[in-house]
Parts: sequence; structure tokens; C-alpha cells
Amino acid sequence: MSPMANESLQQHAQTTTPSGELLAEVSRSMVQLYKELYGKGPTKARTYLTDDLVVCVLEGGFHRSERTLLEHGQAEPVLSQREAVQETMRDSFIRLIERLLDRKVVSFISGVDTATETSADLFVLEAKTDQSTVSA
Repeated sequence: MSPMANESLQQHAQTTTPSGELLAEVSRSMVQLYKELYGKGPTKARTYLTDDLVVCVLEGGFHRSERTLLEHGQAEPVLSQREAVQETMRDSFIRLIERLLDRKVVSFISGVDTATETSADLFVLEAKTDQSTVSA
């Protein structure tokens, strides 16, 4: 591929896909929010953004007490507590994503897999208005 074609392709990719820096900032900010809410944050985080969907996958960060409960077959209290915190603080999660992406969040869904210490936070963004399809 010629240098000019490669440069053109890179410019197109930059305008149509989110920057790695932006995705990293979303991941870092989510980890920080988890630390504030739970006292301990995830050890791994990745963020995916496509069209109107943001998915943050966060691994690790359970407290010793949560692990003790899980080791003794008590997943339900851990799950219930984490779901309650997420629901109580949902506005904080939504504000964070709206601030970083400068887009309105229309839906927030959060889940946790206690068996793998993995949480997933899904944000549905308001659709971007396509000027060519808007009628007057």
C-alpha cells in the first residue's frame, strides 16, 4: 500500500472509530468510580464503543469479605449488595459517561458474575442525528 493510501486509511479510521485514548480514559474513570463506591477497584478494565453502545468490562476488585462469602457458597449476598450499589449510584455512572463522551445516555444496565469477579456496565447512547434523514 502506498504511503498516501495508508495515511488516508489512518485518517478515515481516526474519524470513524473512537480513539484508544478516549476508551482508556473511560476505563480509568470507571475504575476510579468503582474505587470510590466499593473502597477497592477492579484490577483490569476495558471499554468498547460502537455506534450507540458503550460496554465496560471490569475484572477483579472484590473485597476479602466478598471472597469469603463466595468461597462458602454465599453468592447471593455479594450479588445483591453489588446490584444495590450500582442501582443506587446509577446517576454517577451515567454522568461519567455523558461527560467523557459528550453524549446522552438513554439506558444503563449493569451486571456482575461472582464466579469470575467480572462486572459489565452497558450504556446505550442517544442516537446521533443524521442530518440527511431529518425532516423539517
